[in-house]
Amino acid sequence: MGIRAPHRSHPLGIREQLAWMKREHPGFTCRVEKGLLICRGLIQPTELNEVYHVRIEYRVGDPPKAWVEEPKLRRLDPDKRIPHTYLDDDGTERPCLYLPQTGEWSWEKKLALTFIPWLSLWLFFYESWLVTGEWQGGGVHPSPREPIVERPKPWSQNR
Repeated sequence: MGIRAPHRSHPLGIREQLAWMKREHPGFTCRVEKGLLICRGLIQPTELNEVYHVRIEYRVGDPPKAWVEEPKLRRLDPDKRIPHTYLDDDGTERPCLYLPQTGEWSWEKKLALTFIPWLSLWLFFYESWLVTGEWQGGGVHPSPREPIVERPKPWSQNR
């Protein structure tokens, strides 16, 4: 019985993320443009929920981002933002799916197994919020703009 070295994770490249997306979410259309993975597909959290057209973008070294393209997200009050959203420069609100710099997301994780399920869960709580006016998904509300840009350490520094 020998001593096993501790498991070391490694960053997943764009092509690996693409392969996982194709495997786990074959209904999504994905492509890579200049190192940016762009995936579009449909998400329906439950049979009772809307079907959403979503877009995911990810570049290694940057946090993944998600947009709900159709139906458009709507506010309960025009003067109040949707909970757990970031505000893009063009005024578009996009879901906040994890708290940066907490380890919930890292570049070793598979988008297909984390980010897509998180988006589905966010959409479930979004629809509940539309009915109740109360965000029941927990978490920490981000500031209007995304203040934190996560820059993972180079893989060699994680050893």
